[in-house]
Amino acid sequence: MNSLSFNTTGMGTQFCLQKGEEKFYLETEFSKHSETFFPLLDNFLKENKIELKDIDVFAVCCGPGSFTGIRIGLSVIKMFSYVYQKPCVCVTALEVLAYNIFDKLKNGDMVCSIINAGSQNLYYEIFKKEGDRLEEITSPKVCTFSQFNIIKEKLDAEYVYYDNNEKKYDFVVFQNKKQSFSAKSLGLVVSKKISSKQFVSYKEIYPLYLRISQAEQLSQNEETQIVEASVDDVESIEKLEQNSDLDDIPWNKNAIAESFKNTSYKCFIAKQKDENLGYLAVMDLGDEYEILRIVVGKKARFKGVGTGLLKYLFAKAKMEEKTSIVLEVNKYNYSALLLYEKLGFCNVGNRKNYYHGKIDGFIMKKYLEE
Repeated sequence: MNSLSFNTTGMGTQFCLQKGEEKFYLETEFSKHSETFFPLLDNFLKENKIELKDIDVFAVCCGPGSFTGIRIGLSVIKMFSYVYQKPCVCVTALEVLAYNIFDKLKNGDMVCSIINAGSQNLYYEIFKKEGDRLEEITSPKVCTFSQFNIIKEKLDAEYVYYDNNEKKYDFVVFQNKKQSFSAKSLGLVVSKKISSKQFVSYKEIYPLYLRISQAEQLSQNEETQIVEASVDDVESIEKLEQNSDLDDIPWNKNAIAESFKNTSYKCFIAKQKDENLGYLAVMDLGDEYEILRIVVGKKARFKGVGTGLLKYLFAKAKMEEKTSIVLEVNKYNYSALLLYEKLGFCNVGNRKNYYHGKIDGFIMKKYLEE
């Protein structure tokens, strides 16, 4: 099988060509992707005596990273896949970075890959070495430097760090963990995805941005409203589930519809004009609410939607004279843990292997003031 992989999410470009049993690599430290991508690729293919029509699988790094770089990479793979009618593989920049130190890890070791996102933010993801591959412990996340300093105190892991522009917002604490993207690591991740048949079509490829661009932030100042949902909102809720990065399995349409048949079930949707930004689902247990789901769509992150939904629930619970609110959270979902702790939740218990049958869940409770 022949595969072609490329990563344009950082300052440079990485290519990996697998031609039968052989692998060939090309790396550039800096490239203006819009001008250099095709000349680099053309020379790379010619040097290794292969044409695009002979490629069986195209693979791309879908983010996070440079917004422009991601768009270029995804446009190219969609074009190649469509023209040659070949399947695709998508990997993340955080996966590629983590595999840089794969051979140094022992079985069971944790690794946290970090990418400087600019504006005092960073992207991160946590993996665990399981045999011949890295298993995702969390989905890709974004947080501030100061928030990650708190996360780091709780996390026992190796670190790898990539800085796309080291002249700005340098995260000094990880200077000795700096890495570059590697074409070899890119090829390793893609090979593992191919071996497990994790193929997608060009129609199923989406960018992994994690945060909105500065231009989008400046254009999003409309007021958010929260309304109670009904069974008529099932399709809207399902779309939010599918457009999130939850660390557990998204609810499907049938599960959502069935929930509304329970008279103790309540659901609230955050809206901005006609757009649904997120939703919160709870069970009324009499003297307390149990939070079942809190989901924010990818485009609505970092606009306070999750916080707004929770504060709405706090106010409603106090009006109804509830004494507390309880929820479960993945022990490695540090972004959520930081938010819950900030809003007054405390850890009251542990549920062993609650997520995916192997990751513990924390039981957290907020006691409402009189």
